[in-house]
Amino acid sequence: MTMSVYARSFVAQLNLDAIVWHLQRLAIVAAIVAATWLTTKIIGSIISRALGLVSPKMALQVRRIVSFMIWLIGIIATLDQLGLDVALLLMIIAMVGLVAIAAYRDILPNMASYDLMTTYDLFKIGDWIEVDEHFGRVVNINWMSTILLTRDNEMVYIPNSKIVRSNLVNRTVQGGIRVSVPLTLDRSLDLSDVERIMLDVGAEMGEALMPDSKPEVRVTHMDERSVKVELLLRISNPAREAFVASEVRKRAAKKLKEAEGRQGHV
Repeated sequence: MTMSVYARSFVAQLNLDAIVWHLQRLAIVAAIVAATWLTTKIIGSIISRALGLVSPKMALQVRRIVSFMIWLIGIIATLDQLGLDVALLLMIIAMVGLVAIAAYRDILPNMASYDLMTTYDLFKIGDWIEVDEHFGRVVNINWMSTILLTRDNEMVYIPNSKIVRSNLVNRTVQGGIRVSVPLTLDRSLDLSDVERIMLDVGAEMGEALMPDSKPEVRVTHMDERSVKVELLLRISNPAREAFVASEVRKRAAKKLKEAEGRQGHV
């Protein structure tokens, strides 16, 4: 009878010790989670203040990476307190990560490129950009692709990863873009008349030109038979570059022919 009482007392003591041990582990786990959360908040705030004035988007990106690393450390410490094999868990996470990378190998580069484009503000919706052989206005940017509306009203879907790897030209800049229209003329024409005619043609493009901008004429080459000149214009809409250049050539050819005819009658 006495031995039975002692046995029950011993078992009860063991159960109590086990409960206390588990409660201690849970308390430690809760403390680790709380400390991890607090650390991410403090360090995130420091990063935002340090980099926020330079680039808010870059600060957000750095904050995400640092927060991920802090939480990873916190999770590993938590699992260690729960008595789990951390090495085995890390190996499983690595294997799952490799499988995910293999399954989404075409998607992940586009998502990473989207983050890069938005972080460094390569362009925004409404900008006119040129990517290799594609040129158009940006109408949408998502995780997978950037959508352009071309001058022919065609929608072009370009993967974000291709944009990052390709030569990107953002034609939307403050002050418009410069259009150069070269012409090769007969050397017999009077250069002062040529300059006057070219400036008049440039002024006729008034609606397409940037406000307060003035056409310029430059002589780029001259020999005994011909002279090469170019008319420089600054236009506001890159989509009208080809149209403006075409109009300049047509009007200049007509006026120069009339000027040549007048010289022939003199």
